[in-house]
Amino acid sequence: MAISKEDIKKVAGLAKLELTDIEIEKYQQQLGKILEYIDVLQEADVSDLEILGLGDESVNQTRIDQAISWSQDEVDIALNQVIDKEGPQVKVNRVL
Repeated sequence: MAISKEDIKKVAGLAKLELTDIEIEKYQQQLGKILEYIDVLQEADVSDLEILGLGDESVNQTRIDQAISWSQDEVDIALNQVIDKEGPQVKVNRVL
């Protein structure tokens, strides 16, 4: 599958990249080869392959939440790097 220079310019614009004409040609060739390889992969017969998972998905995998005590020196170092704090606590914007 071929990719046009306009497609490269559009992707570069979305990524806020400024490309030279040489870079556009280089990326056009490289992305063209990648897309050709994807076409080859799509032709592969995978109908007899078993789908592999990451284990038993019916069970949540969590870790135990354990509090770790910091020395006062560590607390002071951390709080000195914070932009907005209220007493010994870091103040953050509400996340909804």
